[in-house]
Amino acid sequence: MSERKNITINYYRLEAAEEVFYHDLDDRLTTLADGGMDFGFFDGRSKELMFKIFDPIEISDRKLHFVSLIKEKQFLPVWFNREGDIEEAPLEGGMLGDISYGLIDPMLQCVIMFSGGFGPGASGFADFARWLTDDQSAGCTPIFINNAYDQVTQWEVYRKLNISIEAPALDFVDNVLDSEYGSNFEMLNTLKGLKIDLAVSMGHTKGSLDKDLVRKFIKKVLEENFAGKLKVAGKNFDEQSTEEHDLYSAKLKHKTEIVVSGMHISPEEAKSSLFEAYQINLEQIESAVADFEEE
Repeated sequence: MSERKNITINYYRLEAAEEVFYHDLDDRLTTLADGGMDFGFFDGRSKELMFKIFDPIEISDRKLHFVSLIKEKQFLPVWFNREGDIEEAPLEGGMLGDISYGLIDPMLQCVIMFSGGFGPGASGFADFARWLTDDQSAGCTPIFINNAYDQVTQWEVYRKLNISIEAPALDFVDNVLDSEYGSNFEMLNTLKGLKIDLAVSMGHTKGSLDKDLVRKFIKKVLEENFAGKLKVAGKNFDEQSTEEHDLYSAKLKHKTEIVVSGMHISPEEAKSSLFEAYQINLEQIESAVADFEEE
């Protein structure tokens, strides 16, 4: 039976040190798909992931590559019936996994994907891009609807950082703990909780948090996309008034409704929703690329 679900689609900019990365990404995705090697496995940062490349979307001057990433589930469900029988879920020579989908436009240097869920996030697609192109400088950063991110990362004084994480289930807690800064949220595992708020500040003392470490932390948290709130307070110099930005509220995103006909979102359903979101915010994507090239 079909079910309507509300979803959020996030937009990320693909970054790399060399311009040739984008050509290589486009070329290798095309080569794999055309050569009958449209699926395989690669080592992500913390675990092995499977990729599957579907038919691209052809537009006037380029291809949009549609890709799914799957990671093996850590907590397996059980099979049960109304007679009270409980058994292990039959795997029949395969595995159970969590899936995510992304629409990649190498020319506009972006990837669009569903928010949340248990499948690999932006960091998984960054791992995929690095593995595919052998370019270790590649990464993903969110596209913002204003210059909030640029303002925050250019501050010289950081007074306070507040992050909030709310996991929908224990599976998601593992995603958080497996991240680069996961050890900071170990209390979730210790107390078997699903929500944690963490604030670090200079208190009433003058000065700043370590600006280089704060900038790195912000970048990685946004790439991992596991937080629900990331408020940063700071300023350009000590005598200036302190400003505060919630970077999660400033991210470019598209909210829509999708009809799910099975147990998970099918490739066809995902492809249609992602392409619609791509078209709706194409000007914002193009503007983000233009700003990036001017830097």
